[in-house]
Amino acid sequence: MINNSENNTSVPTQSVEAKDISEILQRNGRNAVLQRVQQNRRPLVPEPEELQEEGALPQIQTLRALIGENVKLPDQIIHGFLHKGSTAVFGGGSKTNKTFCLMDMALSVAGGVPWWNMNTVKGRVLYLDYELQKPFFADRMNQIKIAKALPDLVFEQIDVWNLRGHAADLSKQIDQILDRIGRQNYSLIIVDPIYKALGKRDENAAGDINSLMNEVDKLAVQSDASVVIGHHFSKGNQAGKDSKDRLSGSGVFARSADAIIILTPHEKKNAYIVDSTLRNFKQLDPFCLEWKYPLMSRNTTLNPAMLKKAGAGQVIFPTEQLLEVLGNSTMTTTEWKKATMEYTGMSSSSFMDKRRDLVSDGKVEETEDGQWRKVRQAIKPDPTDEQKQK
Repeated sequence: MINNSENNTSVPTQSVEAKDISEILQRNGRNAVLQRVQQNRRPLVPEPEELQEEGALPQIQTLRALIGENVKLPDQIIHGFLHKGSTAVFGGGSKTNKTFCLMDMALSVAGGVPWWNMNTVKGRVLYLDYELQKPFFADRMNQIKIAKALPDLVFEQIDVWNLRGHAADLSKQIDQILDRIGRQNYSLIIVDPIYKALGKRDENAAGDINSLMNEVDKLAVQSDASVVIGHHFSKGNQAGKDSKDRLSGSGVFARSADAIIILTPHEKKNAYIVDSTLRNFKQLDPFCLEWKYPLMSRNTTLNPAMLKKAGAGQVIFPTEQLLEVLGNSTMTTTEWKKATMEYTGMSSSSFMDKRRDLVSDGKVEETEDGQWRKVRQAIKPDPTDEQKQK
């Protein structure tokens, strides 16, 4: 029975069902309307199962609840550099062997062997190749595998999706990519190069690149793989810029990624400096690599401060600095080089080049016992002295 507050009478709840709110109000009064609304209301907060629908946002939770879940840190794929489920940008100038480096990364993870002296955890790899023709991609991978002395079985750990000629907006391809991935449980996904997936986006527009990097994040989150994208530098010499600012286009590329690794030419030919910016690890000190086909390998003898300056062949250090270090003493080649490098920051190769210049100019000489010294120039007589004597 429902009490009708207007006439203080009770009406049976099982009377002929009213068709709408106005009829309920007319028959049974205001309280009956409120009761019907209460019975049919939907909760403002979605039920847990509704949150699982595609595109739904996760629930808000207290920090106590989050900590109580004992959330584990993701597994590291490349120790000290990249976690599973994280994103990274690999940047370098044109023709700096970026793709060789990314292929080396792929093979290293697939084989569980070090990459640039950083340990990796063995796992499956997917390589999205937007640039190379199939034969050249296959040949490069094979050459790197041979150089790293990896077994043929490592190829079973890498899947390749050759998309040359099929480049399109990543937003239009992401669902196809995730569908193809399925349940493969990849540890690492490489997208090379990312500019092929821009579509109609402007790489200098922050909003455009933000939407692109959101798709990269989506790929990482839904696949639970580390996603590394290859990117290029802006035009011109990059030595005067902060490492993150060398990337072409919007700064969102650098701000969005969890890890950034930048490959910049060293003053020595075929050598490069690696700078990194890491969100979830202690920052790595810059280090140097040297290119010897088909691999980049660490070279600890090079100074990572010696960026290649603008203008090929430009003299960075005056030759006279070697003479200042030598002074009036004698030194072996090793002693002289070490003292010069400590005094000026000059690389070993620059020292050797400048020493040869000094020898050619007749300014230094090597003694029979392997010591270097300055050449004492003969003092030419003053012609006025001879005239005074006459």
